[in-house]
Amino acid sequence: MPHIYSYVPGFTAQQAEYFPQQSYTPGPQSPPPTRDSDGRRSRTTRRQATWQAGEPTPRSPPQQSKPKFTRSQTEPATTDAEAVRRKAVEHGIPLDYSLKNWDPEERPIILLGSVFDANSLGEWIFNWTKYHHGKTHDATKTAGGLWELLTELSSKLKRAREFFGCIKAPENREILDDFMESGERLWQKLKSLLRNCEDYMWRGARGVASPGPQDKPAVQMGKRSGAEFVDAMFNGEKEWERTERLMRGMATWCQRFEVNCEDILRSPNA
Repeated sequence: MPHIYSYVPGFTAQQAEYFPQQSYTPGPQSPPPTRDSDGRRSRTTRRQATWQAGEPTPRSPPQQSKPKFTRSQTEPATTDAEAVRRKAVEHGIPLDYSLKNWDPEERPIILLGSVFDANSLGEWIFNWTKYHHGKTHDATKTAGGLWELLTELSSKLKRAREFFGCIKAPENREILDDFMESGERLWQKLKSLLRNCEDYMWRGARGVASPGPQDKPAVQMGKRSGAEFVDAMFNGEKEWERTERLMRGMATWCQRFEVNCEDILRSPNA
């Protein structure tokens, strides 16, 4: 598997150490996803579907011939829609927001009228960057690194929250608590970056008029708005500086979490 920090331009691995502390159509739209033979989209194979067959993904080595498995062998049944909606209500998500890109077991991330989790947001950004710039562009490679870092940060924060109550030693609880606080600050920086990129997305959407009530044009999300979003995120004259700082911060946090917290989580009674 490629080293995740290699996707951060100019990043040099540091020695790990502990440190304390308007009307619009619902949701941004993605390029057409790849679907299974039964017409449904597979969560476990979404990442592979974004690359050409046989081409390595950001999380996997070059593909080799493997036995094929049916959906029933690799995934449980689709989560009940009502259960997902109840979960959304618990998180305070409005009823008219799209939930199709959200895994209810993961922390929600809201982008305009859609709800994502860290993995689906990374996939959405990667797909649009690849669509807008092409698969060989540096921005596309960087988007793959951002996808990797988002899932890494989210999974480590989730594990820390789940096992925090099991940690016995006070000093270990303090270390884990400090990492959780710094991880939350990174999460807030991510949300701030998304809001800034949303502004550019609105500008692209307003440039595409669609019929509205009483012949008034409504904001239409589509190809232009999605391209504006990823262009803002990776454009040096727009939000790239904030994106790069966030990626560096996530890479360093994940690296230090591995060194300082993994042993604590593996042996909570120590």
